[in-house]
Amino acid sequence: MHLKLNPKSALLVVLFYLVASVVVGLVVAIFFGGAGPAPAQERMIDGQIDSGMYATIGMSIVLLFVSFYVFKASSRDIFFERKQFSLSRLYYLFPLAWIAVAVVAFFQVDFSAYSAGDLIRVILLAIAIGINEEIVARGVLLVGMRNGGLAEWKAWIVTLVVFSLLHLVNLIGGGSIAVLFIVATGGTLLYVGRRVFNTLWASIAMHAFYDTAFFLLPGSYLVSAELPDKVLSFQLGAFLFLLVVSILFLVLGRKLFAAETVGWSSA
Repeated sequence: MHLKLNPKSALLVVLFYLVASVVVGLVVAIFFGGAGPAPAQERMIDGQIDSGMYATIGMSIVLLFVSFYVFKASSRDIFFERKQFSLSRLYYLFPLAWIAVAVVAFFQVDFSAYSAGDLIRVILLAIAIGINEEIVARGVLLVGMRNGGLAEWKAWIVTLVVFSLLHLVNLIGGGSIAVLFIVATGGTLLYVGRRVFNTLWASIAMHAFYDTAFFLLPGSYLVSAELPDKVLSFQLGAFLFLLVVSILFLVLGRKLFAAETVGWSSA
């Protein structure tokens, strides 16, 4: 049975993902040694590519099934914009700024500290996270809001709030609540990436590329040690730069919200 994608069903998918992420995170922490403080000699990356990453990959399979089968009638909407928009080429600068920061981050990574297996697992994890969060926030949710007749700028705000909430599960692992504010900045540029390149796959690729770089950047350091100033400075600088880019989009790029789409399934 194929369901209709609307605001209610989209929010149910969001709720399912939030609950499943928290439950799986707790189960992994309790039964697979993730509970309590990490061993002093564990690298930061080890806590990300442990047994919990397989649950993340499993969730990707579930969400792809939901997108292509459960909401089959809206699957084209979820992954593609309905039409090409006649926008200034300057709009491409917003997602390209995101990509540029990730490229610079890669040049700061000490690749000699990682094995080939480490790199493969980090890439797989980043791809899975990109698939999960983009399908939920800028795929199912965005299209559900559109199909409910919500104005594009309002749909964008909803996806931004939900994208931040998706990272609540990070707090279980001791993450800072400031992360919720940081990901809101990224959520804006990932939204622009979908609209400019006319496909959710662009946002997924951007998301995975960025996460790979920023997992590897501090990942070689021990959890018991403070990060070097150069890493902390780069992380802060990258966030401030992308924050400025996001603000510039809101000031200069608002025409994108006027280029609304009713979606393939409503055409």
